[in-house]
Amino acid sequence: MTRSLLILLALFSLTLQSCVFRPAIDEQGNITVRTANKLMRSHGARQFKKMKRDKAISSDPRFTEPVARVAERLKQVITLPHAEWDFVVFEDLSPNAFALPGGKVGVNTGLFQIIGDDKQADAILAAILGHEISHTTAAHAQQRILHALALVAAAQLLWYSLDSNDVENPEYALAGFALTGYLADALPFSRKQEYESDKMGAVYMAQAGYDPRASVELWKRLRDYHRINGGQHPEFLRTHPHDDSRIEALQAFMPVALRFYESSK
Repeated sequence: MTRSLLILLALFSLTLQSCVFRPAIDEQGNITVRTANKLMRSHGARQFKKMKRDKAISSDPRFTEPVARVAERLKQVITLPHAEWDFVVFEDLSPNAFALPGGKVGVNTGLFQIIGDDKQADAILAAILGHEISHTTAAHAQQRILHALALVAAAQLLWYSLDSNDVENPEYALAGFALTGYLADALPFSRKQEYESDKMGAVYMAQAGYDPRASVELWKRLRDYHRINGGQHPEFLRTHPHDDSRIEALQAFMPVALRFYESSK
């Protein structure tokens, strides 16, 4: 066995151990915080700084005040070592939000068409922020990178095997491997993270005193929005589960989340 193959095997073995999906929340709603490494936190800070430079930032109090208010309550119950919190509202009509390692959270003004201004507004916003922050407290971005590295290492091993056996047109086999890995492994891995963040977000908002049932209402509103605006691709082609699937999973988890909500009163 050549030295290069030994190195590839070692890389594949170590990366595979790191990228196995390890739940950050158990069936009782207990959360295990996984801190992103310094490199990921630094990357998150640089990317967020670039976004704030390149995108228009809203100063409209209709958006900034509820984000600041809800974020403050969530920060009281969320543990995130080395966090340098920064919540920013961007002038962007797409109904979206995101979080980057290190406590950087962006909310688009377009989300407020979903949030509305009724009595559930703050709770729905808490569901959004809790979901996004949980991607950081579970180190999901870091897990996805390790998962991708494992697929790359596996592809290298496949190429070595094909080349050693003089297989013709090995690029076809590699293309098939890449497509299969993406559909059967990478996308399901991403969807697992989304389901996990839905549950973690429900716990976080409940601990902060927001009714977690608003998280179900959030996805019902997003489902209506998506139906009006073109629907959704088949789930197996998506990084995110379908809205109906998320609603069903959250409803099943709701008795657990409600226990945290009752304890917060």
